[in-house]
Amino acid sequence: MIKKRAKQLTFILIILCHLGFLAAIIFEKQNNYLIFGFLIIALVLLLVTYKKTPVSAKNHTFEHFLTVAFVFFGAIVTYILHTSFGFSTVLAASTVGLTISFVPNVIKNNAVVNTVPTAVYCGAFVGMTNASVAPDYVFIALASVFTGLLLVGSKDSFHGVGGKLGTLAFGGVVLAFLITFLLSQ
Repeated sequence: MIKKRAKQLTFILIILCHLGFLAAIIFEKQNNYLIFGFLIIALVLLLVTYKKTPVSAKNHTFEHFLTVAFVFFGAIVTYILHTSFGFSTVLAASTVGLTISFVPNVIKNNAVVNTVPTAVYCGAFVGMTNASVAPDYVFIALASVFTGLLLVGSKDSFHGVGGKLGTLAFGGVVLAFLITFLLSQ
């Protein structure tokens, strides 16, 4: 029962992130009816996708803890490459993603290792966060943990849907931003 509720909570957080993102676009481009029409179509398609996506609970194992750790690793390495070594955010994320994509070829026949590139690349999206939003490593660590938990919670959802990792990273960064904002008040 708790697993099912955790899965539903993750699903609701992803829906809220999508709706918040679409609402921000609508408020920014209020006078452009073409964009408004496109967003209405996108909203309908999102609702159909959410309706057809199964929400089933799975057991969480040590592999899921490692998934959160790999998201953290990808976020921190990308952030370090960007802030300390002067890489652009895209170059830092692509360097991390390209490097980690070879791990399953080196260590073969291991189920955990096959999940590493996805988790690290999801973390790389977190590490791409602008320094004005993510001022330090603590923020990146917090955002990567939230993103890792969202990734674990949505593990069996959204197969074949593009933008899953970026959406999860966006959700993790938004949650971290809201928490740090509320704690600083």
